[in-house]
Amino acid sequence: MTMLLHTFFDIQNVQTADHAARFAIKLNPEHPIFKGHFPGCPIAPGVCVTQMAIDLFSHHLQQEYTLHKARGIKLLNIIRPDETPELDYLLTWEELEEQEYRVKAIVQHTDTVFAKIDITLRKA
Repeated sequence: MTMLLHTFFDIQNVQTADHAARFAIKLNPEHPIFKGHFPGCPIAPGVCVTQMAIDLFSHHLQQEYTLHKARGIKLLNIIRPDETPELDYLLTWEELEEQEYRVKAIVQHTDTVFAKIDITLRKA
């Protein structure tokens, strides 16, 4: 079960290659998370930005994966759903061992990079 897909965000388009995928996503600015984080000035929490990468990877492989290790998560710019409701998640991955993957994600819109994520995921 993906945690935020189809509630916090939806996939608009997917382009795939060998061990890589580009997901065009659209945030749901009406999601309750945005109402509480922060009232009157909604921003996407870093944990949600990371969870979206996990959800996209799980969706692509059609299996649930969970976070095993956060190697590096760099939040570079604030994601405001009212200003930037559409984002691109550029995912690349390599299999470390059976059902364990190192996944890197770049979250961006046009020339603005919002986050760089380097995580290890395991099959749930």
